[in-house]
Amino acid sequence: MADVVFKTTAGSTLQYFKRGDGPLMIISPPAWGLSSKYLQETLTPLEQTFTLIYLEFRANGKSTRPDPSEMSCWHLADDIEYLRQELGLEKIPHLLGHSGGGTIALWYAIRYPEKVDRLILLNHTLEGFNDGKSMKEAIVEKSKNPKMHAALKAWTASWEDLSDEGFAQVIRSFLPVYFYDPDASTRSTELSNIQSVSLWNYQLLHGSDRNVHYQEPELGKVTAKTLMIFCQADPVCTPTQGEATHKGMPGSKLVIYEECGHFPWMEMEEETFRDIVEFCT
Repeated sequence: MADVVFKTTAGSTLQYFKRGDGPLMIISPPAWGLSSKYLQETLTPLEQTFTLIYLEFRANGKSTRPDPSEMSCWHLADDIEYLRQELGLEKIPHLLGHSGGGTIALWYAIRYPEKVDRLILLNHTLEGFNDGKSMKEAIVEKSKNPKMHAALKAWTASWEDLSDEGFAQVIRSFLPVYFYDPDASTRSTELSNIQSVSLWNYQLLHGSDRNVHYQEPELGKVTAKTLMIFCQADPVCTPTQGEATHKGMPGSKLVIYEECGHFPWMEMEEETFRDIVEFCT
């Protein structure tokens, strides 16, 4: 696996990892402190078909921490553009983003529509979209399962003043809620054993300090062929967000899995990788 650190045209430093063989696919992870490690661990079946480039966004891995005013999903889309330039690509053949990483990938497709061919969004957040009703309904449904009670309590506890290590403990405790089957939360060693998550990153991207840019009015700018995968048991990025995105991008394809949570390729591996490969080939 290649581990590359490069200087951008703006003078910042970005890191990426290169694995696999085949057509290029850039992987856009959430930038709020998880890094790309959980994706490197669990997306390996795609490396049989694609060369995967796992980008570490600013303030993640060895990438430079920016001024807080430039730590928004809208700004982070520029990191994908810096990577495209570094790789010497006229156009990104395939861009895949998960969760908040999907938000950044979608911003890239909005801001640089001529620079991406195919866009794959896995349980992405549509920035600025009010999904409170669907999220509450999903949490209520999960609360019916006794196995979820301790995990749900972990997230509702106060964490504003936690250390990065304390915040990681909250993430580990809450992790089962992200899955349809809470026992499936152990399928990622990186996630279930994570020891430190940057609260600085999280606050700027999803917390009280965030600078929100609204994506819904901008969706018509996307020209990339787009596949979206959502899951009925995802309490964080509900299918309602996928439906709203699809409405703004009528030519896109929306797939919704039943009995599956926030990480479809971990709970429905065969279906997820099949749908991605078929869309891209």
